[in-house]
Amino acid sequence: MRSLLYGDAVLSSFSSARRRRARALRCAAAALTLLAPAAASAYDALAKPCPDDPLFCQRAPVTFQRREAIPLELDFETGWIPPSSPLQVSLRAAVFANTEVSLSGALEATWPEALSLTAPGDQGGGAFTCDYGLDVSAQGRINISVLGQDFDWTGDIPYVPQIDFQVHTHEAFDAWGWEPGITLASSTAPQRLASVSLADIIGGSIPGIDGRFELDVALDVAARYTTHRVALETLEEATVPGGDITPESGASSMEYPGGPSVELNVRPEGSVRYEGTLHLIPAFSVSLLGRAWSIPIADIPLAFPITERDWIFEGERVHVPLPDLALDTQEIDFGAVEVGQANAEIVRLANAGEALLDVTVTTDDGESFELVDEALEIEGETEIDLVIRFAPKAAGEHTATVLVASNDPDTPEQVITVRGVGLARPEQPQDGGEPPAQDSGCACRAAAQRGDGGAFAAAGLSLAALASGLRRRRRAG
Repeated sequence: MRSLLYGDAVLSSFSSARRRRARALRCAAAALTLLAPAAASAYDALAKPCPDDPLFCQRAPVTFQRREAIPLELDFETGWIPPSSPLQVSLRAAVFANTEVSLSGALEATWPEALSLTAPGDQGGGAFTCDYGLDVSAQGRINISVLGQDFDWTGDIPYVPQIDFQVHTHEAFDAWGWEPGITLASSTAPQRLASVSLADIIGGSIPGIDGRFELDVALDVAARYTTHRVALETLEEATVPGGDITPESGASSMEYPGGPSVELNVRPEGSVRYEGTLHLIPAFSVSLLGRAWSIPIADIPLAFPITERDWIFEGERVHVPLPDLALDTQEIDFGAVEVGQANAEIVRLANAGEALLDVTVTTDDGESFELVDEALEIEGETEIDLVIRFAPKAAGEHTATVLVASNDPDTPEQVITVRGVGLARPEQPQDGGEPPAQDSGCACRAAAQRGDGGAFAAAGLSLAALASGLRRRRRAG
């Protein structure tokens, strides 16, 4: 706090210097930012003022994506089918899902109820994609008799798939995809996966044999993604006091101990659930020495049990700039000031935060304590001076409160107590002469008597000077 003496010209020049100093501090802060790229890159998302409430809200866009190849809980072997048949086939199948979920939204921090945290999802900000693949292996068994001779064979039926069997499903949705979630369902028509001549496979074991193995497949599948919560953690990996954001709560909160900013780790957590049925439709036939055998074409449905996997996204670190007001004093004593005069004091207002600080200053005695600026905006990491003038209109003690209100999240109101003493003006002399003496006792009378003697002496000197002047004029004549 500094004092200024009287005069509006001084205050005017001070205001100009204050603006220059604020600009200089902002330039210095910008230079420091350029010199510290490592600090700026420590976070993933930087919050900026919300368009609809820029002084009390910061919003940071956040995006998440996760892709994973998941073997579903279907690793199934049919065993030899049909039972008791001269031709049998054994099939083994596994289903895989390449799943991707992407989400976009924002983290919003609002105050003065510091700090309220919400995570609005973007409209159309979610995407759910599943690509299913299939791995099928086959074995065959032959146990036939021709002209009293038995022929037996068991072995693998290798094949090159005729198609790359894949099922692709995709859907966009509004983030975050709360319960009941987003479901992708798909059913395919039977597709020919394998068609193999058995002559080359079995001919070495059973000369003259011929036949084919064919396999058609179809898939009915459904997948559902659900976001259960948006986890909010401090940098120490502790959940914020208000807990995670869920569909039920809709918001969270955290304590704000002051400072230029806060940083949080934001992470959606959900699950993916799969269920479905794989349809295997084999055909197996052989011929030997004019006889033919085959198994009936049948749909072998393999229902894979429900598979559910936790779906935890990698977190985003969000940096939220905040305003933070600091006063260099909370009490001012202007001392004694004559009525009709003024004394000015300076209070330094510093924004130790990173976001714009909006300040409104009021007083409950605007007649005696005048505010040069009642509304101020202070950029982050800069400071300006607030001028308060004490201009008493009456003699006596004066005390007032100056309220400094701002968008500081933890101390939105700060108080400066101001006081001063007004001194009465000296009484003006009557008719331009000295003020009349007051009779207040013997001492005053003695002084008056001494004053009368002095007056007579002065009169005598004046007469002597006049006589001397007349004599000089006569000599000159």
